[in-house]
Amino acid sequence: MTIRAFLTSALMTAAVCAQPAFAAPVTAGQVDQDFGRLSQEGLRAFADVDVARRAIIGKDQKIATDALADANQTLARASKDNRQFLKAENELHPAPAVPAGHPGKLPSSTAVADPVLWLPVLGQYVISSQAKQSPGQQQAIAEANDLMKKGNSGAAAEGLEKAGVDVQFVLAIAPQQVFTADVYRASVLFEGGKTDEAVAALTEAQESLRFVSEDNVLGTAAKKPASTQPAQ
Repeated sequence: MTIRAFLTSALMTAAVCAQPAFAAPVTAGQVDQDFGRLSQEGLRAFADVDVARRAIIGKDQKIATDALADANQTLARASKDNRQFLKAENELHPAPAVPAGHPGKLPSSTAVADPVLWLPVLGQYVISSQAKQSPGQQQAIAEANDLMKKGNSGAAAEGLEKAGVDVQFVLAIAPQQVFTADVYRASVLFEGGKTDEAVAALTEAQESLRFVSEDNVLGTAAKKPASTQPAQ
């Protein structure tokens, strides 16, 4: 399997943290606006990291080498992305929860107050209320998230509307310098034959993510001022 095929697969594996609710329309324009907050280079780099980690564990040296090389090149380009933003971790607005199946954590209110450069690398819709959901609704949200990652905002919005649930957009942001350093360190370790240490470095990169939210329940509430919105 090629690196491109692996990347395509990785970009489609985001699971949905779900807890259903009430119907609310979501427009294609809203989907475009939310997806537009992501760094496309960051999204690709995050997928590369996942591909490389799984390839190293699976002893697929070629895939791992290609994914790590692509991740390093992509992160170099991402360093100039205008969607990066500077903010102390304790000023970030946490998401309701870390979506199921994802590495990373919520920002800490007790973190050191030094400014950090954040790169938005992943985004998805989660069901916003605590009411019981149906398997069909969960599947609809998962499919909408996949469509969003492919840039098909119209179909994603249609799927979200058909799901009949209130959704909230959750953004995963990586500390750009730490994430980049972890990926580079993994590359050096892997080239030196230290595969276990390379996997550990990539795991650290993945777990450095913070999940943040603007508290905007689409279709039912106005957006509140957001401390986490990247500059466009």
